[in-house]
Amino acid sequence: IILSVALMGIAMLGMGIKVLFTKTGEFPDSSVSANSALRKKKIYCIKTEQVIIDKKTEREEGVKYKSQSCEMC
Repeated sequence: IILSVALMGIAMLGMGIKVLFTKTGEFPDSSVSANSALRKKKIYCIKTEQVIIDKKTEREEGVKYKSQSCEMC
């Protein structure tokens, strides 16, 4: 059990090094809609992607859909 606790401590310390030694001191944002790196790559949350698909389909086929986007899901 002591070995397990020691390994967990090392793992937590390893994950916290970036938080402890950077200016921002924050973990990277993992939310898709709030992550600017993912937005630059045009990766959105599933609800936003569905709205984009619905709008494209509406333009092409003239069919109106009522999906709702979540800007901060």
